[in-house]
Amino acid sequence: MLELHNRVAVVTGAASGIGLAIVEAFVAEGMKVVMTDLDGDRLEAEADRIRRTGGDVHALTVDVTNPDDVDRSGALTVERFGGLHVAVNNAGIVNRGYAWELSLDEWRRVVDVDLWGVIHGVRTYVPRILATAEEGHIVNVASLAAVLPLDRLGPYTVAKHGVLGLTDVLAAEFASLGVPVGASVVMPGMVRTGMNPIGTIEPSVVAANVVDAIRRGRRYVFTDEEGTAPIAERLHSILSARAEVVSSDS
Repeated sequence: MLELHNRVAVVTGAASGIGLAIVEAFVAEGMKVVMTDLDGDRLEAEADRIRRTGGDVHALTVDVTNPDDVDRSGALTVERFGGLHVAVNNAGIVNRGYAWELSLDEWRRVVDVDLWGVIHGVRTYVPRILATAEEGHIVNVASLAAVLPLDRLGPYTVAKHGVLGLTDVLAAEFASLGVPVGASVVMPGMVRTGMNPIGTIEPSVVAANVVDAIRRGRRYVFTDEEGTAPIAERLHSILSARAEVVSSDS
């Protein structure tokens, strides 16, 4: 998808951090963007700031755990801008604790936002991208936790693994249909955001990689070199385990 000027995008979790940086990068490319977030006041303030610089954006308060809310954002996007080309499912939260000690409510809270929020986005935005009948792309923001599990991040890791798998499924489905729609999963490392103030990577770096991924059709989008060795070790261990299969006649 080389041409981004005048294309229409929707970005969830757009009031701050990675989502806001992606909106700013899209606006710099001349795209029209619907920004959604649960924090309506901050979202509107950022949308006003972007409009003052000439950006064509619309802010909408959305809870990604509510499918009706997400569907409303898809309908409004098409109504306001005439179609939809790019959807970025970015909204996410995290908690910490041993997997067996976290309450079911704590598990559900993270999985509802980080995985079900993406599922709701896929169900809402993909049909509208296909209906626009032009080149399109869906971007699902995961984390290094999609390929490098860390202790005390059980719900987050489970959700992000799901996002990786879902993105692969979408890529296969788009290919089987022969439609000009791409799918990318973004796996940033330690990004400096409100959720992670000690991060070493600026959200703008993630946003630049998202724009490049849309243009070049990158399915797996890493934003830095963090975790390269342990990720490779994990994948090698998974592949090597095939040699350890015990057959019934062994």
